[in-house]
Amino acid sequence: MKATLEKQIWISGINPVRETLRAENVRAGELVIARSDPRGLELEELARAKSIQVTRSTRERVGALAGHPHHQGVALKMEEFPYSTLEDILLREPADRDPLLLLDSIQDPHNLGAILRSACFLGGRGVIIPRDRSARVSAAVIKTAAGATAYVPVARITNATRALNELKEAGYWIAGLEMEGSTVVYEADLTVPLCLVVGNEQKGIRPLVRSVCDMLVRIPASGPIDSLNAASAATVVLAEVQRQRLNARK
Repeated sequence: MKATLEKQIWISGINPVRETLRAENVRAGELVIARSDPRGLELEELARAKSIQVTRSTRERVGALAGHPHHQGVALKMEEFPYSTLEDILLREPADRDPLLLLDSIQDPHNLGAILRSACFLGGRGVIIPRDRSARVSAAVIKTAAGATAYVPVARITNATRALNELKEAGYWIAGLEMEGSTVVYEADLTVPLCLVVGNEQKGIRPLVRSVCDMLVRIPASGPIDSLNAASAATVVLAEVQRQRLNARK
């Protein structure tokens, strides 16, 4: 099935641009650069090796293209962001059932970017987001993800409950992350093929999506603050998934 395409965006920052240029099927139109140090020259070489136009310019112009001043002197024009499909993610190699994440109405681009970065670092197989009521993969998301979007596929879906039921049919267990979850995350078996559902920053997981979950897990608080933001909470659970799986292999 053909991937869904997002409109043109500008990616900025040394790491996001480098990792995007290193991807096999990068679709970029132009690299605009305002630096000539070794890191800048490396990006030029990567771009020219893939026949991507390189334009030398000022930091002011790079900032105007990126839309913010934290661009590190480089901006890469993407013709589109290549969203994957759920089927594509399930068929990825190796087929070792690394954890998936379904983000139920995560609307903060920085949370989405941070979750993508954690998923990349901690072995996530892919991230699934709804088309509606959800942040899309924008330049801000890509910058926050620090290159993770070059490695972790993102699928857009129209119906979260339907997608979760498809994952169940494929052998996945569905774990919803909730403050009032009945099971402490450290006591749950996370070595099974797993899809972690992370809810909206304020409202949590929607009731219909929650009803599809096989278990609801919580992170116990040990300090005076009783909650974490969505990205931090997802990172804690992914780290626990990794810990349990490493121990299971010993």
